[in-house]
Amino acid sequence: MTKPSKLIFIRHAPVETEVNCFPKNDPNAIINKFKIKVLASYLPKDCIWYVSPLKRTLQTAKALSKYVTVKEMILERKLVEQNFGDWAGKNISQVWQNLKRNKSQHNFSFICPEVSPPNGESFLVQYERISQWLEEMNFSKPQTGVIIAHLGTIRGALAYILGIDPDKAIGIEISNLSLTIVEVLAKESNKDRGGRFRILGVNNQVV
Repeated sequence: MTKPSKLIFIRHAPVETEVNCFPKNDPNAIINKFKIKVLASYLPKDCIWYVSPLKRTLQTAKALSKYVTVKEMILERKLVEQNFGDWAGKNISQVWQNLKRNKSQHNFSFICPEVSPPNGESFLVQYERISQWLEEMNFSKPQTGVIIAHLGTIRGALAYILGIDPDKAIGIEISNLSLTIVEVLAKESNKDRGGRFRILGVNNQVV
């Protein structure tokens, strides 16, 4: 069997948030140099990095790259966070006036995967984006890729990899600056049962 490649998912550094509000569309990251330096020590050198083009992920990637060499940094639109549209930055109590009319509610999220905010997108759409990107991923030679992305992106990736309902994936906790590590086989090596992906660790908090 060909040696698998490895994908290291990192959730971006924390951002300034307002209590009881939906996240803003593109806030700045809060960079703690000590934590960034510690996290960088866990990353392999000279890898390709795939980075969501939003500010908080770019700022996290730039900060980490000061302490570990990067072979190439690729901005990938499919990695962006779920777009909360008109709800971005709004108080949840305001939005709840609309959400409480839904017959179906979720135990661990204010919105169910199929709910799309006005002028935004649902988690299911985000899940389809990251699933397509993972399906297209096919390293010709074993290598390691570092992926700097978002809570929803990593949850969607895990839903696809594990073959679980996105409804269940919402309950997976992914902390800021945590590591989620996955092995992936080249498509031509996926000959037997078990699929192409193997999870080595989820939400590993090293800082």
